[in-house]
Amino acid sequence: MAIQDTIVWSALLHNTIVTTEHGNDSKRIVAATEILQQTARQFAKVLNERARLLANSAQFEAALRDAAAIRVLLPGSGVGYLCTGDVYCQQGRYAAAIAIFDQGLEAVPESDPYYHQLQQHRMTAVANNSKRVDFMSQLPLDIIVTNILPRMNLVFSSESPCELLYVSHAWQERVLKQPDLQFNFGQDVDTFNKGHSQLIRFAPHVQKLEGTFKRDAALNDLFSRAHFSHLKQLNVSCNGTTLCDPLVESLKLIGQSLTDLTVLHCPGIRLCDILETCPNLVSLKTSMVDVVMPLSSSSSRYPQLKHLVLDNIRGLARTQANMVDVLSRVPSLLSLEISPMADSNVLPLLHKHCPYLQIIFWDVTRACIDVDTRNLRPGRKGITSAYLGSDGFYFQDDLIELLLHNRNTIQVFEFGAELQEDDAIWDVSSGRLEKSTQQQSPQLVPPPSEILFPRLIQLDFRNLSLQESVPLFKWILLNAPNLQAIQLADIQFMPDIADAITKMKHLSKLQLDLSKSNLFEYVDMKDNYTCIIQFFKYQIAMEDHSTLQNLIIHLDDLYICELEWLSMLSRLRRLKNFELSTSLMMSSDCKQVMAGICQGCPALETLTLDAWDGFADGVLECLYQLSHVRYLTIRGSSLSKVNLLSIAKMPGLERLIFHRCRVPGEVRSLLQQVMPNTKVEYYC
Repeated sequence: MAIQDTIVWSALLHNTIVTTEHGNDSKRIVAATEILQQTARQFAKVLNERARLLANSAQFEAALRDAAAIRVLLPGSGVGYLCTGDVYCQQGRYAAAIAIFDQGLEAVPESDPYYHQLQQHRMTAVANNSKRVDFMSQLPLDIIVTNILPRMNLVFSSESPCELLYVSHAWQERVLKQPDLQFNFGQDVDTFNKGHSQLIRFAPHVQKLEGTFKRDAALNDLFSRAHFSHLKQLNVSCNGTTLCDPLVESLKLIGQSLTDLTVLHCPGIRLCDILETCPNLVSLKTSMVDVVMPLSSSSSRYPQLKHLVLDNIRGLARTQANMVDVLSRVPSLLSLEISPMADSNVLPLLHKHCPYLQIIFWDVTRACIDVDTRNLRPGRKGITSAYLGSDGFYFQDDLIELLLHNRNTIQVFEFGAELQEDDAIWDVSSGRLEKSTQQQSPQLVPPPSEILFPRLIQLDFRNLSLQESVPLFKWILLNAPNLQAIQLADIQFMPDIADAITKMKHLSKLQLDLSKSNLFEYVDMKDNYTCIIQFFKYQIAMEDHSTLQNLIIHLDDLYICELEWLSMLSRLRRLKNFELSTSLMMSSDCKQVMAGICQGCPALETLTLDAWDGFADGVLECLYQLSHVRYLTIRGSSLSKVNLLSIAKMPGLERLIFHRCRVPGEVRSLLQQVMPNTKVEYYC
């Protein structure tokens, strides 16, 4: 190594010991060294001043660089250590400042002019490092209750004390003032006449309460022990044998303040009792309650109620007369969920009794559908989203009238039940709607040239009477030119339907459900696959002008290798999101099809592969070709190490999600090592 590479700059400032003297050179060497020392001190002074200015301008990295240069130049002086520690203090890094001050006090003599300052600044750093900011007491109350506490997702127990509530009176006051303060009284509670001490103590502040209880637990015992004056939301679940009278009595005690109530698995309790005792309810969710309204309350109305769920209702209550009676009492409803329902004869009457209804779940539970009902606008008429299914019988006339009454507002329409046409008033043929009798009021008949459903953007028509529903399906398609998302089964992909879908100018999402049972039941399924292939060929020919960006294909009892045409999907130039799932295994026979898909898809960003019975070795080895995929989801019971390592070769992967996959711990560690920039998540 060259001499200049090993120079210690501070050594240049040391007084040189001269063993051989030539003339007056010794004195001149001493003088030169003194000049160097003075220059170094002046240089350090300038660096120190610049470091201070840089730190004041929040240029901390540059300031620390100058401070480090001072320490290298003058390691025996306290100025560099002092400068570095002060910059750390400005950053709030007091522990780092203490460490550098200690280093300086060890390196410089007590005679150093900066030694005393090092001691003083160290003491200040120690004091600051020991400080703990009581943000709960010092910050404004509105910031605490609206920004900090809600992010902590606090749910307090009725028995176990929470430390936050016992730090100080100031903390307790602020915690108790947070919006939606929630307590949980536990699971399978068998008594309320004792215990629950923390809940009783803070009862006046509780805004949300939930839990489950057994048969003999009387909730009114709890509410009679304390004043729950601010309770707005109550979520209770019974065990199916809970006594109704104590539950009704409990609602009488706190019902005036309630705006949101959930009562699950409480057979026998009457809907009318709930509504009478809780007159200010905005949202009500029930399961197994008696929804038959007594004649004595025929004039009662509940205009405050905006959201109603009636789940698991009994057969006698599902008659048209009773359901109309119930709906006529809640004229301000915005969302409605009813399940089960035997038929559809109430659907054409919804607009009369609930004119502001915007979302309906009819014979289908909201848990199966991701829908947010919180931001609906009161005062707006017309249904925007209708989810209908899945076990009842629907008359075609009822569906048509529901659609016609809401033709200017409907945006989402999903139908998954069986269709009947007995004694039909409306006739649907060749994509046109005509009256078959004069029984229907003429104002419902739209002009032939009118676009019936201008706002309809999402359509799911995968119902139980597939072929019978095709005329109605075609009529909707031809009258909804702005559709963006369609879900249908392979059997529905007939030439007329395929032609209508192909002509859509805004179609961005398509979901196809392909089933082997249809292959055996209908002889024309090969023709339907031909239509599907022709549709994709059209989208491929459109190249960058294709609108199709999201594609979901579900296979029921079909192997991927049975559908060789899937390989052509690689030529979809604008496809961004693709999901391919099968109820079987992705066997080794699927390699060729998978390889074909992975050879293209230049715009693909999100990929989901789902094989219920797992993935054969090497079936995923082609994934590395998908260089633009950033998000990958794998669902399957088994996934070999070979496939896992193939996934690890994907160059652009940012997020990887495993569902139902058995991934050993050592393989997880290996994935973390070979994919350090990928977020990997595991779900059962």
